[in-house]
Amino acid sequence: MHLPYFPLHTVVFPHLPLPIHVFEERYRAMATDLTADGSPYAGRFIVSMIVDGPEVGGDAATRPIGTICEVRSAERFPDGRWVLLAVGVGRGRLGQLDRSGAYTLVDVEPVDEPVGDGAAAMLAPAQRALDRYVATVKRLVVRTASVGNDSLETTKVAASLDHMLKPIQLPDDPVAASYAIGGMLQIELSRKQHLLELPDAAARLRAELELLRRESRLLDDGALPPVQASDIGYHPN
Repeated sequence: MHLPYFPLHTVVFPHLPLPIHVFEERYRAMATDLTADGSPYAGRFIVSMIVDGPEVGGDAATRPIGTICEVRSAERFPDGRWVLLAVGVGRGRLGQLDRSGAYTLVDVEPVDEPVGDGAAAMLAPAQRALDRYVATVKRLVVRTASVGNDSLETTKVAASLDHMLKPIQLPDDPVAASYAIGGMLQIELSRKQHLLELPDAAARLRAELELLRRESRLLDDGALPPVQASDIGYHPN
């Protein structure tokens, strides 16, 4: 299939949302076409992680595996900017690029989503590891916020974290569960991309279980910084 191509300094996982603030001219044109009645793309485009080059004002090199996204809501401002809310619907392998139009198009081959051997048995330990990881992040942030602040400010921080980092119940579908964990982990983009490219949910869950345990240990030891506010929110193009 032929889809609009949106390289970003991020990794999008299937099943998870992607809010985007669109301001560059080529992506304004893309948003207009994606949301038009009778669009040949049916609101779908592909995002792939940039490995070299800018998001804005030039062409970027990306990983060959990305995520096909579908626009679920769109708002256009009077000055021509857009805010899109898209959701990942599946992985795709990028092929030939077409840069002849207002924005780049790319041939996309959908990538299968096998479950893999033993995936279902990993859901319970993955849930426990995820619960510990989220609790550890909250504890570290509250501990950091308490230094030099009064108890009221610390309480506000804790309440804000409870709102942003709510406990997540993993779905029964191992594929969806593996992507949910990938979205929760606050790790380097290269590691997230590695998770996206793993061949099946079982392999992804095994890798994530190790990462959850590793990150929780490092956070407990104070070796890693807490999640930043900039990591939560929509993505500007």
